[in-house]
Amino acid sequence: MERPSRVTEETTSENVFIVHGRDHKPMKELKAMLKEFGLNPIVLHEQTSGSITVVEKLERYSKGIGFAFILLTPDDALVPTTKGAAINEKRGIAGQVYGYHTKPIFRARQNVILEFGFFIAKITRKRVCCLYKVDTELPYDVPSDMHEIVYILFKESVNEVKDKIIKELKEAGYTIKI
Repeated sequence: MERPSRVTEETTSENVFIVHGRDHKPMKELKAMLKEFGLNPIVLHEQTSGSITVVEKLERYSKGIGFAFILLTPDDALVPTTKGAAINEKRGIAGQVYGYHTKPIFRARQNVILEFGFFIAKITRKRVCCLYKVDTELPYDVPSDMHEIVYILFKESVNEVKDKIIKELKEAGYTIKI
């Protein structure tokens, strides 16, 4: 397996990666926004797989990117009686009914956290922007190094923080014409 190359600070490739969880609405909004800016958004699940692993696919489609957006949305829940489970809207969390005294903690998908670290290592923190949806917790099991990262907080739509997204891209050397 070939080692991923690091992007230099001067790189402003039009290819911008979007990492997301199960909430596709913010991903679709961000993708449309990036296209409006003249950039080429890359979303992993939209790319062909060719019988390779997810990690190999991530390495393949992250080549030549200049920036990455990480969407942290409340996709999974931790409940005191479970170690972590996917949200199931019809039957509660992982099909379990929890009592009125138990409050779940909603967190980002763990693959999103892993890919967050992947992109920081690949293209540096200066080229990674984390968009953080309200009600997403960073619970005790998130690596402690992540508690110091600055996030751009939004409530319902990434369009709420469009100006901040533009500022982040400009800081990374992009010219945004809108």
